[in-house]
Amino acid sequence: AGGHFGGRICRRLASEPHIEILVSSRRAAHAEGLVVALRGEFPGARWRPVALDLQAADFETCLAALAPVVVLHTAGPYQDQDYRVARACVACGSHYLDLADARAFVADFGVLHEAARQRGVLLVSGASTLPGVSSAVVDALRGRFAELHGIEIVIAPAHRTRRGRGTMAAVLSYCGKPFTALQVGRPVVRHGWQDLRLWRHPVLGRRLAGACDVPDLTLLPAQVPELRSLSFHAALAAPWETLALWAMAGLGRVGLVRDWRPLLPALAWLGEQSKRIGSATGGMSIRLSGLDPHGQPMALTWWLTAANDHGPEIPCAPALILARKLARGEESRRGAYPCVGLISLAEFDAELGDLDIHWEIRD
Repeated sequence: AGGHFGGRICRRLASEPHIEILVSSRRAAHAEGLVVALRGEFPGARWRPVALDLQAADFETCLAALAPVVVLHTAGPYQDQDYRVARACVACGSHYLDLADARAFVADFGVLHEAARQRGVLLVSGASTLPGVSSAVVDALRGRFAELHGIEIVIAPAHRTRRGRGTMAAVLSYCGKPFTALQVGRPVVRHGWQDLRLWRHPVLGRRLAGACDVPDLTLLPAQVPELRSLSFHAALAAPWETLALWAMAGLGRVGLVRDWRPLLPALAWLGEQSKRIGSATGGMSIRLSGLDPHGQPMALTWWLTAANDHGPEIPCAPALILARKLARGEESRRGAYPCVGLISLAEFDAELGDLDIHWEIRD
């Protein structure tokens, strides 16, 4: 709960009545410190500090002893993890939600479906911006098209946003690494943080964007069978950061550097120093293109703007929506699913309605 997203989720859940929130950390003293701070902010909520280390030999036993109703797994990065936490939840009869952004981790999550269904629990992976929010936008706009042929997704974080270690480790894990994306009806090879594009946002203006390997590249073609092209790019606020990652990716492609993650501490320090001079506004766009009901070319773009450093609340929203529904007994699905089509755009809007986050649709 002390991570980039875990703390935000705790604070948002404090408004949910009749639940107890187990605030976990690998160290008991750290968990207790988190609870002291949370009680100061939200004295009316029920908090309990717990020590949990998913790498510990007795992790499954410790989790079962807590007997949780819902587990929110926010301890990334997920690129090098297996399904140990989700399997432990099946064993102890707990629902499970994670914020995973690792393509294979989320796309292959259905292997747990039968075990979860028999145990009567719901397991959801990728209950975050991708593919949770992105698939909700596609669902909301898809009906306006007779045929949906292309989807282009871009995320642009605010420069002042804290760079969580797990997020940065995920970014570095595919820097320069090959992955496939759909283009003109066939898979093509891209490389992490290459394929630079100039992206324009109505509020943020122009940014350079680099290609990233995300679960949507596997999951959205299954959601939209007629889809012919699909891309995802990330647009950092500082052009030098995007160009630096592009150059690092180039060194990785030619084999001079196999893994950039050992440089994580230095890059994290540099990011913390540079974020002071940037903006607290971030954004996102999802552009859909295809044919309208009359057979004419048509394109719609969903533009999102998040000010006052509220952007990091967006990845938390799908997990919060599902956690609230499970806690209230309002979610009847059972099994293991990637978070595709599990939340609606209206639910996303309602969850974040008190924040400085706004979106619009333009044709």
